[in-house]
Amino acid sequence: MSWIHAFLELNKSLFLKGLLLLMAFLLGLQMGKSRLQRQWDAEKQTVQIAQAKQEQHAADVARVQNQISKEVSDDYSKKSVVLADRFFKSERMLDEYEVSSGNLSEFSSNAARAASASSNNVFTSEGVSAIESCEQLSKDASQTTLMLFEIQSWYQKQAAIAH
Repeated sequence: MSWIHAFLELNKSLFLKGLLLLMAFLLGLQMGKSRLQRQWDAEKQTVQIAQAKQEQHAADVARVQNQISKEVSDDYSKKSVVLADRFFKSERMLDEYEVSSGNLSEFSSNAARAASASSNNVFTSEGVSAIESCEQLSKDASQTTLMLFEIQSWYQKQAAIAH
């Protein structure tokens, strides 16, 4: 143990300087570590706040899109009912007109050479008359047009909130 004691006596100032340098290094290391940890925590909190804002924005957009879809769907349902009522009333009026005999003239409207059945109705392969299929085509065309208008309206509203 005497050689350690002799070494310390000789290099006492050198030993104290080394010890002081070691303490300064450890203190600097601890301060740097705590500063780095604070910066890391601040960055982590910033990222969490940005993520929460993004999630809230996505939820708001989804809510607005669902609301637009519901409004367009309700509007389509209302217009579809009105359209169906219009066709139902026009068919009913046509049926009443055909049944009514007060407006018939004395003379037949058919030509003398053509039979009544062959001049009025053309049957398709399923046996449905062309008049009935034309009425159905008219209903389908009106329904399809209504669908197209509602889809365009929905798309325009969705595109408006996307910007």
